[in-house]
Order: sequence, then structure tokens, then C-alpha cells
Amino acid sequence: MSEISDTDLAKLLQSVVANAKTTEEEIKETKAEIKKIVKKPNEHGLPSWFKLSKFGEQIAGELEGYIEESDPTLLIGGTGMGKTVILEMIAKKLKRDSVGFNCYTGMDIAQLIGIWRPTASGEITWQDGVLSEGIRNGAIIRIEEYTRANPELKSRLFGILDSRNRSWNLFENGTKDIHVPKQTVIVASANPTGNGYTGTMREDKASMSRFAGVLRIDEPLADEKHALMDTLENEKLVDRIMNFADACRKDKTTYLSTRDLHFFAKAIKRGIDPKRVCETVLMPKYEGNDSAILTQARAYFEEFDVKDLDSVVEESV
Repeated sequence: MSEISDTDLAKLLQSVVANAKTTEEEIKETKAEIKKIVKKPNEHGLPSWFKLSKFGEQIAGELEGYIEESDPTLLIGGTGMGKTVILEMIAKKLKRDSVGFNCYTGMDIAQLIGIWRPTASGEITWQDGVLSEGIRNGAIIRIEEYTRANPELKSRLFGILDSRNRSWNLFENGTKDIHVPKQTVIVASANPTGNGYTGTMREDKASMSRFAGVLRIDEPLADEKHALMDTLENEKLVDRIMNFADACRKDKTTYLSTRDLHFFAKAIKRGIDPKRVCETVLMPKYEGNDSAILTQARAYFEEFDVKDLDSVVEESV
């Protein structure tokens, strides 16, 4: 006998509820149990909404290969497209420790390298920063917003990014070099330069050449329809939102991210009118192009049936 999927089981239970002579309270309890089944974490312990798109499957396979070979990799793509989530998924799949930090202009790298700290007994002891600790422990090291990192940090990373004879110098505590386990690997991610991203710097050839692979994320890594259905449970509405997103994405300046759509769906689930959601969730993030988003919203939500919205809110309660 073949194993029934959670989705098919949920549909079966819904059918039973629809045809059985049960009380309203029993129906509510059954629906709650169905939601628990459908929304349980996936096999890698990630949220129920996260499922890879075809493009996401391709990127995940390539990235996993680089990580298993301990080859440094750079992911370049817009914010909110799933770069961090997909890396967390791979780390859990490979049963690897991962540590991460965000870069920003003017950051003090001492917190990453390590500092001397006083103890309760009055002595001074060295404490590794998150980067040094990750290197010692052979972790997958996630460096977010890499193109915002200052030159000092990037120059220190060269010893880890080298393909052979990798080293990590801790001259701050008098250690010339610490042992770098073979499995230690750097996975950096960055937003593309320009296109509304301020503070990002274009990488020079010396920096780029140290990455074994540069993966460009130019479309969503997650199955967005699956994610929206997990939130709204209304296929008609989800299709409308996806068509709206596709229309906006024809122009790079209004390319809505997966994160944008997630917040959009959550706001609609709370009963907010779709056009108002555009004004509060989307338009402030696309300054200068907000009128284009509003135009698309009117095209796709002007005839939106209020009864449809009410049903979404009712189902979410």
C-alpha cells in the first residue's frame, strides 16, 4: 500500500467533515487538526511554507556540492529571495554547524575576531568572536551583505578563502595561526550593486577570484505559490497575487521579493484591503516606482470580491 501524503490526508479529512453530520464545534476541532498536519515542519526542520522552486532545487544542489568540497561560494541576489533560508536548509541536511553575521558600513571587526575580557576573579581572558569560533569548529560560515564589508575584514578573510594552505591569524591574542579544519567553509551572500542598494561595493578581481563559485539568484528560490497557500489557504486569491507579482516583476525596479509577498499575504489574512496592503507593505520599499505598483494593484484587485476577502479572514480564525 502506497503512503498517503499529508496534503491528500488533509483533503480526505476535509471531505469527511463536509459530508458527516457533525456539530459546528467538532468541525472546528477537525479543521484545527488538519492545519497541524499540513503545517508541520518539513524534513529539514524548516517552516512549513518553505518548499524549493525548480530554480531553488538547482541552486541548492550546486551550493551543497561547493559546501561538501569546502569551496568558498558567493551568492548574489536581491534581498528577500531565500538565500539565507536555503543555506540553513543545506546545513541541517548535512548535519553541519553554521554561524553567521551581517556586514555593514563602519562595523568593528573585533567582535568577529575576538576580544580580551575581564573575569570575575580579575584576570583577563581571550574570547573568540563568532568568526574565529566558527573557523575553529569547522562550521559553515555565513557572511551576509558581503559587499558592505570593510576592506580590513576582507583582507583578513583571504587566508580562509585561499584554496590551499588556509590560515587564520589571531595576532590580537599572540597566536600566529590557528588550525583550520578541512570542513570549514565560507558562504557569502550579497545584494547586487546599484538597483537601489546603498552602501554596497563592487568586488574587485582579487576578491572575486577567491570564490570557487559565484551563484546569481535572479529568481525566487522558494515555491511561492506553496508558501502563499500555506498562509491564505485560498487558491483563487493566491493565483491573483501571483499574477500581480508577475506583472510587477516585468520591470526590475519593481521586482517583488518572496519576503514582500509573504508580508502581503499576512496583511490580507488580517482582513486588510489588498490596495491598502500595497500602500503600506509594498510602495514604501519601492520609492520612485510606487505609482507603477499601485497601477498594477488596481488592475488585479479593483474587482476583488469582498466576500473572497471575508472568507480568507474567516478561514484563518
